[in-house]
Amino acid sequence: MAMTAADIRLKQNPILSSLLLGLGQGAFVAERLFPRLPQALSSVTLAQLGDERLRRYNLRRAPGGATKRIAIKYDGKTYSVDQYSVEVPLPRELIREADESRKLNVGNYLDVSRIAMQTANDVLGLDYEIEAAGLATTAGSYAAGNVQALAGATKWSASTGKPVTDIRAAADVVRKKVGKRPNTLVLSADAFAALCMNAEVKGYLPSTNLGPASIDQLKSVLNVADIVVGDAVWINDADVGADVWGNNAILAYVPSIGGGSMSLAEPGFGFTNVLEGHPFAETPYFDNSAKSWVYGATYERRASVAYNGAGFLFSNPA
Repeated sequence: MAMTAADIRLKQNPILSSLLLGLGQGAFVAERLFPRLPQALSSVTLAQLGDERLRRYNLRRAPGGATKRIAIKYDGKTYSVDQYSVEVPLPRELIREADESRKLNVGNYLDVSRIAMQTANDVLGLDYEIEAAGLATTAGSYAAGNVQALAGATKWSASTGKPVTDIRAAADVVRKKVGKRPNTLVLSADAFAALCMNAEVKGYLPSTNLGPASIDQLKSVLNVADIVVGDAVWINDADVGADVWGNNAILAYVPSIGGGSMSLAEPGFGFTNVLEGHPFAETPYFDNSAKSWVYGATYERRASVAYNGAGFLFSNPA
């Protein structure tokens, strides 16, 4: 996230940490599956390549003969971003109490503006995580043959489940469609719990390994370079909590983005279009009717699937 302490400080007085408590949040992993692709405009058209690199051509050339020229199909797709904004009010009474604690030389305080902006940041991040997870856990986001629904004896939580066999087979499905072996496995909390204690997985580990498999061990056993667990949770309007990533596992090829650039010829499963500099902190203002300082933040982005053959969904593994 782009916000810094310099961006968000109002230089208000500090507040005692005991005066303001909040819930934590699990790891956000959406960008590990849909890496950021910064753009300067709200809408941008990208030329998506066809499958020409996977075809064989008659390239033999006689001296003086014509060079084989291949036809490249460019499918121009327009990607837009949506704007998401949130405001977090802090009553002036809290700031007044903080001022009193400062006068009493009470230590162990937190900065009010930092708390407000971190809250706004977390709310925006959770909204993005839910959107990305919804896209990644929908069967319609994948090519035909790239979804496997597990049930009964095939679940990874069952003693007869075969996740190593399943994941290695799925990796081959992806490789044969896009020419790249998947390098990322995103696991929901339930899927991770089932996978790390699975009998087939533990069969690949030393007999002295009595506990669950570690992330590093899973990387080696499954031949996947990057494994992440989506621990984030959300609470609906009925006050019912749920895991953002549900009961799912997603295997995908994710291109490496470095220095703000990415080869668009890479058959990545998806990416996130983001306006440059987002998310960003709005200038705080005082709301007389609420008698509160209001801290705002804005995030313009959208997650999209690029190559639906580059990902594989396992639903209900646990």
